Amino acid sequence: MRIGIVAPCGVPFVVGGAEKLYWGLENYINTYTTHVADIVKLPSPESDFRGLIASYRAFYQLDMSGFDLVVSCKYPAWMVRHPRHVVYLLHKLRGLYDTYSGWDQLPSGIGKHNGLRNLLMIAERLKDRGEPDEFFDAIDALTFRSDAEEQSFLSFPGPLVRQVVQALDAYALAPSRIAKYGAISHVVARRRDYFPAGNAVEVLYPPTGLTFEGARGEVGKYLFTASRLDGPKRIGLLVEAMRYVGENIRLMVAGTGPLEDALKQASARDPRIEWLGYVSDRRLEELYAGALAVLFMPEQEDYGLIALEGMLAGKPIITAHDSGGPTELVEHGVTGWVVAPEPKALAGAIEELLADPEQGLLMGERAAERARMVGWAPILEWMTC
Repeated sequence: MRIGIVAPCGVPFVVGGAEKLYWGLENYINTYTTHVADIVKLPSPESDFRGLIASYRAFYQLDMSGFDLVVSCKYPAWMVRHPRHVVYLLHKLRGLYDTYSGWDQLPSGIGKHNGLRNLLMIAERLKDRGEPDEFFDAIDALTFRSDAEEQSFLSFPGPLVRQVVQALDAYALAPSRIAKYGAISHVVARRRDYFPAGNAVEVLYPPTGLTFEGARGEVGKYLFTASRLDGPKRIGLLVEAMRYVGENIRLMVAGTGPLEDALKQASARDPRIEWLGYVSDRRLEELYAGALAVLFMPEQEDYGLIALEGMLAGKPIITAHDSGGPTELVEHGVTGWVVAPEPKALAGAIEELLADPEQGLLMGERAAERARMVGWAPILEWMTC
């Protein structure tokens, strides 16, 4: 089969879990099977209303007829049209779904505007029987009395873009247009409004592209995490927890992000915390291999590739009750710790590990055994059968 993996390319481009998943799937297909695959990506800005909607339109107009099977994993790529389209869902645009009105208390209504009312009427039709061309034309026709009014109505995130994107997603993911639905975790599969009601969703854990061919089974010398330095990843929780750890154990953090300067400032008085910035995959494997444990405590993570990689490296994982996907991978007391998302609770798990590193070594061995069971073969079989 000729398999097209259709995906958005962020503007500006960043490498995250999604990109690694696309690369891993393509590499597995082309290296280990008789199928052939290619990744088809389009630039997909999502910093403003019009740029995001233009991305939805671009994928809707994309011709993928040269492929026998098309796989999409994220918005707005699933707007692509193909008679055999499989969705292996990573997440929707979370700021317009499950995290909307979380911290910022964003409004739910859009107020009075004739053009917007007409647009939303077309959006409702789009969910069931409408056509995207009419919808996109209505967006193009929107006019406003002033720049301030336009900025108000087209704010991102905001109530209008929320309703528009949800209408487009409902159209794209309708059962009449999708052959199969899959999700990378039970957390994703259970999220409200992620999948059409009444349709089966297969949960299949994706593997990592790291190989960890080097030796394992040694007690490490430091605590380690790798993450984008952003709010939902809660790296600040790790920094705060180190204040309650009495041992002279280092915490090494790989990654970059918008909170990098703030986090460095918060940890300035603790020389045990080292910020490594971006690291290569080869260096990442070395860092995992030398760790005593991997700390990964995000808030409602979709999956948790960092947890899986740490397990594959033979390390116990410390995560939180509300971390989402990682709690499906880590079993408390067996392959690591699942604790409250509080500094003292995290510090307590670290102190327990430091008091009995052999216990951590045994947990890491169990973790590696479980992580080795995760692979691409069952995912591809599900996609192609």
